[in-house]
Amino acid sequence: MKIYLAVPIIANRELEKAKALAKVICDLGHELTSTWVVSSEPDYTQAAAKVFKRDLDGVKNSDLLVAEVSHGSHGVGMEIMAAYLHGKRVILLSESKARVSHMLEGVPNTMLIRYESTQDMILKMISAINTR
Repeated sequence: MKIYLAVPIIANRELEKAKALAKVICDLGHELTSTWVVSSEPDYTQAAAKVFKRDLDGVKNSDLLVAEVSHGSHGVGMEIMAAYLHGKRVILLSESKARVSHMLEGVPNTMLIRYESTQDMILKMISAINTR
């Protein structure tokens, strides 16, 4: 399965969490279609229009979108909306005490997973990915 991982990159970046999620996706035998999100130095010099197209194409060509939504991110929100518009399944991951937008919680075909720790997040994500 092709999985698009959506995580904040500009603000509230948690690179180690993103790497842990990406590793699990790949260890399960799935293809990570948004490899740039785990780069130590994302290419901030890339033209905005090119990033927009790359990200939308990545979502469109994936089977599932997994998004870390503990902290607000314009880009992650747009990627979730693109997944919805393309009829993709969406898994939202959020720290248990984080406030999540009702707009996100209301997206059809979406599962919101609350977690207590990185290990808890990983175990719940694996279960959700394997659930159809």
